[in-house]
Amino acid sequence: MSVRLSAKEKEVAILVSNGMKDKEIAQTLYISRRRVGEIIASIKEKWNIHHRVEIGIRAYYYGLITIEIAPREENCSQRIKQKSFVF
Repeated sequence: MSVRLSAKEKEVAILVSNGMKDKEIAQTLYISRRRVGEIIASIKEKWNIHHRVEIGIRAYYYGLITIEIAPREENCSQRIKQKSFVF
């Protein structure tokens, strides 16, 4: 069951999902770090979660974010160089 978030909570959830730290979120949204912490706590309470990473999982599940997978390189093994060891 989805619990509705406010517009600001959705913004913060998206930014958290993108790996931003509280300080970066505060600077991006022009709010205090304390306010960011309060919003994150509110999101966790509404979604009944305990860990920050769960915000990203729920944001994906509820359609707030999408995940794009980069195309796989043909010869990625050529990028990896083997190291030789001399004993």
